[in-house]
Amino acid sequence: MKMNKPRWKMGVLLASLGLLAACTDLEKSSEQTPQTNNNLVPVETTTNQLSNAYYRALIVDGTYKSSQNRGVSLELNSTVNMKDFESGLLDVARSVFSTDTYYFQEGQVITEEVAQSWLGRKTEDNPDGLNPTGNDSDDPKTRVPKYLSQIVEQDYLVQTEKGFELGGIAIGLAMNQIDYYTTKDEKDRIYTHEQELDIAKIEENAKKYGNQIVRRLRQEEGLESIPIVVGIFIQSPQDSLAGGVYKFEGLSQEGNSVDEWVERKEEKILFPSNEESEDASHFANFKNEIQSFFPNLSGVTGIGRYNNSQLQSLEINIMTQFYGETEIIAFTQHITDAASQYLPQDAQIEIKVESIDGIESFVARDNGSQNFTYHIFD
Repeated sequence: MKMNKPRWKMGVLLASLGLLAACTDLEKSSEQTPQTNNNLVPVETTTNQLSNAYYRALIVDGTYKSSQNRGVSLELNSTVNMKDFESGLLDVARSVFSTDTYYFQEGQVITEEVAQSWLGRKTEDNPDGLNPTGNDSDDPKTRVPKYLSQIVEQDYLVQTEKGFELGGIAIGLAMNQIDYYTTKDEKDRIYTHEQELDIAKIEENAKKYGNQIVRRLRQEEGLESIPIVVGIFIQSPQDSLAGGVYKFEGLSQEGNSVDEWVERKEEKILFPSNEESEDASHFANFKNEIQSFFPNLSGVTGIGRYNNSQLQSLEINIMTQFYGETEIIAFTQHITDAASQYLPQDAQIEIKVESIDGIESFVARDNGSQNFTYHIFD
């Protein structure tokens, strides 16, 4: 196994792709003086920080330094799982690495070649494979499944008198709850199969893989006593509109394993929902109100993110056939009124109005705020 030796003198800004961040006032960072590392490569810090939920950046010689295994970490079973896999690991890391102290950098230790090896099955030719050895069966009832789908690494740096140095690593493991695999017949026609996995076995293997990765990272020069946080992400089915969640997190301060695994009480619920709950009733009332105002809507769906059974955020997507600007303005105004009246008051709300031409308008309210902001797209 060969991994890149870490060179900890650089970082990058991780900016949210969500439109809500664009509505947030910029907070000035205290780091405004350009600096250099030992190799005299120009290093400067960002002078703005979107909010204390985001990590500040180091721009090295004017260049963004991408992850060493970027191509691997993007290969999840859906785009929504891909987004939640990376953004969710930030949330895991924030509980250990403060945004006031640490700078973010995409992973520079685990190379694409190493990641592919670890994601593969364990064989004589690939002894470092974390997925179990196969048995050559294509029958979902007897086939040995693949539990681990992807690995993502995030690095967290701190500023010292010598420059910016590695202060911590976060590792995300994306686990399958359904293993999708393909077979070919004699005419090379491809068939996709689904193999449902036992959740207890998923969690058992995930913790085992996490400890194995920590042990391997500890063998790298400079990583012997670096804090390593591991998050275990359970992918949602590939046809689900709601992405997966991080089920467990564990921290290794030093040593070859995670000190303790902590269960994260997170879940996602897709609305409309058949479950009877106050939130489901709120969403149904909101949906009925806007559909009665503009009945020609293609669809209204929402994804609620919960922590300890409490709604944290609600993302609503509205598909419309309207094309006139005056119609979009009127509709967006009515959405704001209906959201203020019917949607939960103590959760972050994001509402997108889309047509076949793209996003038409956006309405949002931050957690703890009473007022909605909006934007009409030209």
